[in-house]
Amino acid sequence: MCTIVDARIHALLADLEFLASTTLPSLYTPRLGLTSAHASSTALDELSTSEADDLLEATEPLLVALNQLLIRPGGSLPSIKTLESTLRTYLIHSSDAKHAKSGKEEIRTYFRSGELDDEDPWDGYEDSSSDVSKQVEWLIVAAGAVVLYGHLLDALLNQTLPLSEDIFYWDNVLSGPSGLVVYSIQTAPFRFVSLAQDIFTDARERLTTQRPSLSDWITTLRASVHRHRISMRRLSVLTRAVAPTAVFKRAMSPLSTVYKDVQTKQQQLRQLRDAQAAALGLLVGESLHFRHDTDWRRTVERVVDVMQAIVSGVSESAGQVENFEAKVFSVSSAPRSRRPPYLVAQKILAMTSDTLPAQSNSLAAIVRRAGKPSALTRYWPICVCTLAFSGTLGQILFNRRASIAQWLADASTTALDFWNNWVVEPAKNIISTIRHDDSAQVAIVGRKSLQADMQSLERMVVDFAVDNTDSGLSPGEIEAVRAEVREGDVSAVLRVYEKELKAPLKNAVRGELIRTLLIQMQKTKVDVEVAITGIDRLLKSQELVFGVVAALPSSIACYFAVGWVRRLYSGNGMKSRDRKATVVRTLGNVERMLTVRSGEGEWLSYRDEGLVLCEVHVLRNSADVIPRELRADWARDLGDVEDIKLGVHRQRDTVERIWRVYGRFF
Repeated sequence: MCTIVDARIHALLADLEFLASTTLPSLYTPRLGLTSAHASSTALDELSTSEADDLLEATEPLLVALNQLLIRPGGSLPSIKTLESTLRTYLIHSSDAKHAKSGKEEIRTYFRSGELDDEDPWDGYEDSSSDVSKQVEWLIVAAGAVVLYGHLLDALLNQTLPLSEDIFYWDNVLSGPSGLVVYSIQTAPFRFVSLAQDIFTDARERLTTQRPSLSDWITTLRASVHRHRISMRRLSVLTRAVAPTAVFKRAMSPLSTVYKDVQTKQQQLRQLRDAQAAALGLLVGESLHFRHDTDWRRTVERVVDVMQAIVSGVSESAGQVENFEAKVFSVSSAPRSRRPPYLVAQKILAMTSDTLPAQSNSLAAIVRRAGKPSALTRYWPICVCTLAFSGTLGQILFNRRASIAQWLADASTTALDFWNNWVVEPAKNIISTIRHDDSAQVAIVGRKSLQADMQSLERMVVDFAVDNTDSGLSPGEIEAVRAEVREGDVSAVLRVYEKELKAPLKNAVRGELIRTLLIQMQKTKVDVEVAITGIDRLLKSQELVFGVVAALPSSIACYFAVGWVRRLYSGNGMKSRDRKATVVRTLGNVERMLTVRSGEGEWLSYRDEGLVLCEVHVLRNSADVIPRELRADWARDLGDVEDIKLGVHRQRDTVERIWRVYGRFF
């Protein structure tokens, strides 16, 4: 049940409880669990204890019946079985029902009360407002009317939603020749049996002899088959001639009968859905209310008459929505006199036990005839093909069992190696980097290579400086030379190198030229190692980034692969796409109805109002496409869409806001 309907039912029963607390004496409030803040003060409250106990004992069965039909806070609507048993209990203890002399004729007359009879046997009937038992009886009837009202709304809503799904199925069938071909294959056995029955019936009607022979049967059957072939050919030619898309019809002329059959079924479902939606809109728009300052008893009678007119006429009014609404309006506005409450209760009981089941059976028969085919009809070609080719397929698989086993082994090995080498190992490296594991760190040069080369260069330069100084070097001068070398300054070697270059050949043999060149080569080696060490430190500072980047592609691939397998196994992926498509299509339908009606007036028609309620119910059931933190706002906006009191323009603005806010999710 949609939110606005559920809220209306609870509001009506809350008003009914308030009416009971203000109508009945205060001594009844504890028995009904009502608040005594608004209890009425009557002369009955001044009765003695024994008289009050006698009064309560006399009306105890009626109070129990009323208590069963009232909804407590947080409770659910009483079931139809509870309503029937409660009304039967009430009729057993009703004084008027006990003394009715011709109850069947009375109820039959009351059932025709909406037809404006000239004579009314209950004209002038009035019940005393001071009779407490009559007040309780009317409250029972009012509560029963509310319960029936809620179940009728729920039934119409649940019956209309599958009709939209079946209509959408026929739209898919009519979307192209492929859908018609598939449907014709699915229904071929049934159409063949139907055609054979028609031919056999036609042949049997044309046989004139009392005891026809076999040759007479064969001749008559051939003539019937020929007549059916000619009629089908004429129908195909007529369809191609009058079709607006003649090329398309000509291309699919063999499927013209199937096309017409599908169109007829779809039209029947559309008419039935419009009638159901109009009935739902009429019930929602019906002003059922309980006010102490109005004649609420006559309102109960009127609403019961309207519900009977809706239930009895909704199945027969397919394609005639305007006539159906006019009939309901005539029943609602017809003048009526007050009748005893037990007659209204009998009418409600008759609706729950006879009219509602008959309406449901009639609707089910129409849906079986024009609705979506059964699962057996849709899937029998696949089952037959599977059984037909299962032997060949099994033989092929058996002959290639070795190749299949090898392929499965290779696939499992590849998947395992991918997991270990591209997911597990990069993850281990990332963890080692986070923990500063020396064995897992990236290094271009050895940790002590630069230190050893630097110390060797220092010794070379110090020895060279000592050898080329006459007086030698003090320890302090030697440390200064070492410090200069560590800073990259080898001026002591370069000055001698510049002098030696003046006589390169001579100094190459007898001088220090070769020695200075070798020292500079060591210096170059040290400079290269210093540069590489800087690059090494840069790489180590970004080692975690490199590890994450290395593991990211494989992790993403595994994530999507696991998600795809999970959705494929559970079917949620296809369901999610279907739900999103359903939301888009449903919102489009609601916006189209509101846009078309916005130019015709401020309010929707009863048919469109019922369709909007059904579409909003579908949107509410598809709330899982919306993030969890936004579902409360989604429900609030849908409540604004189905609230007819806002008017067409504000409802359309709400739909536009839904597209703006939630459109990215579907």
